[in-house]
Amino acid sequence: MAFTYRFANEKDLPSIVEIENEAMSCPWSLKSYEEAISSDHSFIMVAEDDGQIAAFSVFYLTPPEAELPDIVVDEKYRGQGLGRQLLTKSLEELETRGIDTIFLEVRVSNTPARRLYESFGFEEIGVRKYFYSNPVEDAICMKFERTI
Repeated sequence: MAFTYRFANEKDLPSIVEIENEAMSCPWSLKSYEEAISSDHSFIMVAEDDGQIAAFSVFYLTPPEAELPDIVVDEKYRGQGLGRQLLTKSLEELETRGIDTIFLEVRVSNTPARRLYESFGFEEIGVRKYFYSNPVEDAICMKFERTI
């Protein structure tokens, strides 16, 4: 399957929110995505399959650092390497913006995501106790540092 990658726009928000609501136990609000799209200090990248949003990533930028608070693959597209492709495209975009350090938190129980991040060179730097709710769970804090 050939996906296309681009920055999200206002018309994408209903699809993004729907994917988020289906995938996350504590989903972001529409307002959070509206703020991310309209800010000069963040971007949302989407992966499309024939005009349909299949996945998205959100990054907050504080050059030379960024934070990855949200990356979600629609359930029907999971297991096809799309998360890896989207993260690759997102990291390429961050590099063009002079970002060389990226931080994120991931649920302790989210083994597939943790493996994905580790495969890109993210390293565990700490734990945030009881960070997530529904269910309450610790977060693994991870950091990626681009080597020159």
